[in-house]
Amino acid sequence: MNRLLIAAILALAAPVAAADAASSARDLARCQAMSATFKPKQEEIVKLKDARDAQAEIVETKGEAWDDVEVMRNLSKAHAATADAAKADYETAKADLLRMELGLQEAVTALNADFDAYNQTCATAD
Repeated sequence: MNRLLIAAILALAAPVAAADAASSARDLARCQAMSATFKPKQEEIVKLKDARDAQAEIVETKGEAWDDVEVMRNLSKAHAATADAAKADYETAKADLLRMELGLQEAVTALNADFDAYNQTCATAD
């Protein structure tokens, strides 16, 4: 009777153990796939940061150029047109910088969310 009871328990437990093993393998594969995306995303963030920093220098230069011609605005219509063009160029560069900054922030936020998701589901406290 004991052998029959043990056999019944093992017969019922075997599918559960197999399902747990399959689930563990899928979880491991999912976690490995998640972690494989981190390095490329970090590299992309570095590129975005470098582009943003370069654009910040361009904005600084264009702002100084606009300041230089703005003081001459009232001398003539040609000077005013030059100042207007320099200001438009500066404003365009600032808008590009803002777009780059927002893109960088979005990329960092997304990567942080990926790290958080990984830590919630994949990281183990050993």
